[in-house]
Amino acid sequence: MRLIPAIFAMFSCLAAGTAAAQSYPAHPIRWLVPYPAGGGADNVARVVTQHLARKLGQAIVVDNRPGGNTIIGTQALLSAARDGYTVMNTAEQVAVNAALYPDLKYSAERDLDFVAPLVRTPLLLLARRDLPVSDAAGLLAYMKERGDRVTYGSWGQGGMNHLTMEALAGRVGVHPTHVPFPGAAPAIRDLLGGQIDLYFSDPATALPYLRTGKLKVLLVSTRERLPYLPDVPTVDESGYPGFDMYSWQGVLAPKGTPPQVRDILAAAIRDTLQQPDVNQELRDRGFIPDPGTPEQFRAFFLRSQAELGEIVRKRNIRIQ
Repeated sequence: MRLIPAIFAMFSCLAAGTAAAQSYPAHPIRWLVPYPAGGGADNVARVVTQHLARKLGQAIVVDNRPGGNTIIGTQALLSAARDGYTVMNTAEQVAVNAALYPDLKYSAERDLDFVAPLVRTPLLLLARRDLPVSDAAGLLAYMKERGDRVTYGSWGQGGMNHLTMEALAGRVGVHPTHVPFPGAAPAIRDLLGGQIDLYFSDPATALPYLRTGKLKVLLVSTRERLPYLPDVPTVDESGYPGFDMYSWQGVLAPKGTPPQVRDILAAAIRDTLQQPDVNQELRDRGFIPDPGTPEQFRAFFLRSQAELGEIVRKRNIRIQ
C-alpha cells in the first residue's frame, strides 16, 4: 500500500509541472550573468534577452553577479526557486571550477539543469601597443626569451582565456605570469595602461580597440583564421599544429526546474539564435551562434569539463 502515496506524489509533480508550463512565463525572468557588465557574456546576454523577451512576451532582467570565478553568480542561481524564472548565462568557468576548487560546495553535474547552448567564441591574443613584437613569430620568441617576466591577464582563473594561454604556454614551454581580473573590462583597462603585456580576448571586446589602434592582435586561438581578421595567423599555423580553443556560453537553471518549463525556454532560445537578425548581430560582435538542445548542451558541458580539467592538472594551476 505504500506504493499508492508514492504514485500519487509522482502524478502530483507531473501535474504541477504541466500547469507551470501552460502558464510559463507569467512574469519577468531574471537572467544572471556571473561577470561584470561590458564583457563577452554580458554582450551576449544583452543581445539574446532583448529578442527573447519579445518572443516570450515577458521582460527579462539581466542581473550581473560578478566575482569568485562565477561562484557568486552560481550560488545566487542555486538559491533561487526552481521554477524557470531564474537562469544563468555563463561561460566555461562553471565547468572548470570542479578542478580548481576540490572543496566546491556544489557540483554542476548534480545541482544544475542544462537549458541551452548559446555561442562559441574565438579568442584573439591582444598585446599592449608598445610591446616590442609585431607578429606571431616575434611574440613566441619574446615569450621564450623573457619567461615569467611576460604577464598576461584573464577574466578570471579558470576562464577560457586563462586556460587558452596556459595551453599555448605549455606548447611553447614557458611559464608567463598570470594576472586574473574579475571580468574582461578591468583586464582590458590594465592592458591599455601597460600594466600587463597580453590578453586573450573575445572579439566583441577587442575589435573597438583594434580599429582605433589602441591595442594590437597577434594570434587567433581557433584552427581557422577569422574572415574579419584575415591577416591574423592562428596558433595552429604558427608552429603548434592541432591547437584549437574557443570560449563558449550557455544557459543553466537550478536542478529541479520543471522539464516542461526548461524545454519551453530552451526552444525559445534556440529559435531566437536562429533568427537571421539575431544570428547576424551576434556574428557582427564576433560570436558564433550555437543553437542546440538541453541534452546536447549537457553532453558538451561534461566533455568540456573533463578537457579543461586536464589543462588545470597538467599546468598545475592553483587559485592565487
